[in-house]
Amino acid sequence: MAQSRKIFQEQLISFMQQKGFIWGPEPEIYGGLAGFYTYAPLGKRLKNNVENKIRDVFRKNDIWEVECPTIMQKEVWKASGHLEGFTDPLIECSKCKGSFRADKLIEEKHDVVADAFSDKKLLDFIEDKKIKCPTCGSPFNKEIKKHNLMMKTTIGTGIEAYNRPETATTTYLPFIRYVDYFRKKIPFGVFQIGKAYRNEISPRQHVLRMREFTQAEGQIFLFPEQKKEWQKYEKIKDNTLPLWPYQMQEAEKDPKDTKIEDALKKGHFKNKAYAWSINLAYTLFTEMGIPKENIRLRQHTLNERAFYADDAWDLEIKTNSFGWVECCGIHDRTDYDLKQHAKASGKTLEALDENNKKIVPNIIEIAFGTDRPVFALLDIDYRKEEDRTILKLPKDMAPINVAVFPLVKKEGLDTIAQEITDSLTENSNLVAVYDGSGSVGRRYARMDEKGTPICITVDFDTLKDNTVTLRDRDSQKQVRIKIKDIDRTVKEMLFEGKK
Repeated sequence: MAQSRKIFQEQLISFMQQKGFIWGPEPEIYGGLAGFYTYAPLGKRLKNNVENKIRDVFRKNDIWEVECPTIMQKEVWKASGHLEGFTDPLIECSKCKGSFRADKLIEEKHDVVADAFSDKKLLDFIEDKKIKCPTCGSPFNKEIKKHNLMMKTTIGTGIEAYNRPETATTTYLPFIRYVDYFRKKIPFGVFQIGKAYRNEISPRQHVLRMREFTQAEGQIFLFPEQKKEWQKYEKIKDNTLPLWPYQMQEAEKDPKDTKIEDALKKGHFKNKAYAWSINLAYTLFTEMGIPKENIRLRQHTLNERAFYADDAWDLEIKTNSFGWVECCGIHDRTDYDLKQHAKASGKTLEALDENNKKIVPNIIEIAFGTDRPVFALLDIDYRKEEDRTILKLPKDMAPINVAVFPLVKKEGLDTIAQEITDSLTENSNLVAVYDGSGSVGRRYARMDEKGTPICITVDFDTLKDNTVTLRDRDSQKQVRIKIKDIDRTVKEMLFEGKK
């Protein structure tokens, strides 16, 4: 299993580099630094599609986008706890002195979640399973060190500051402004999509673990009593989710599709607002096109959960390259963050409830990034068939919507093909490309590799009856349609069932 997984990883990463999705580690001409990557033209379009899908889902749920600074002074990160507590367990090779994150070494080799392991349990597991240094194959030193992930910088001539390691803290700080903007009405929701930075020990899983990455985090501000009577819950209570509560994990039982209402009654979710937030996270990823069978929702065990969290679940995606990968965390952070920043800043971070009582609101967080779902889509949808390599991305997520070919570049076929391309680009708000190089078969193959769902060929019959050949990527079926029907037909194929 490990060897076949490694072979697939190598094939996928090579494919992403060659076809223009992701390049790096960057800067390649200087030898590259682990944890830094460039999104190439197709990769950036795919990432944009992921981020736009996030914006669309949040918009439909009345959660508003904000953009906050990525660098803040030391006092902010001291109050949030990041300066002291934002660490990873580091283990060092006894021979080459290479440093690695101990919990991730375990997770890469074995299907376990190790980020809640104590230092002793990490060392015992590594020794028991004979996990060796990935670089030289030597054993590790029998010591776990703590490595702080914060990236330090200086503002002006001497103000100590840090790059944010996540967007959440920077989102919380304008709380007073939010209350004014939302006319003192609680609850409200905001989210950020933006860069974050972590000084990772040894990032080794491509864009899954980077030192500079993009996060997308939603924050729901609400009073404790509102969690119990959450009106939006009624619309989603009959939905089914692939749940893996901590009790089932301890009993070594598999995740189970469970109706949300039943999960609430069984105590898997503590309140309606949190159940709704879990469903929203699941919706975000299914709307991106992650197959439902590749998703599970895993509750943090009691040892794993942060001391201030009332509850915490992770959304995990099963990949071919790395097995189950954590891609989103849904956390009930209670009033911890606002109280910490109120204490450190000396400001009152409260709001009036229905009884005109001043209360520090709670926060439910939906925390994820955009790099991991991009990787997951490429990983899940990349496949080698008997006669072709194909990227079966969801049609509405593909970087290129449609490609247009002239059968040959003469007798005006190329002119008609270019006119169709221009019309689709300018009038239909689609990404359309013209390709006139090589045989039509080779052009189909190129577009299959890029994930392009639809190809249109202009041939000599076009000159007679104003029809073109339209080819579907997945089925490879071809139909003739009128030029005047191209716009409608293409949109139906791309966005069928999408609202």
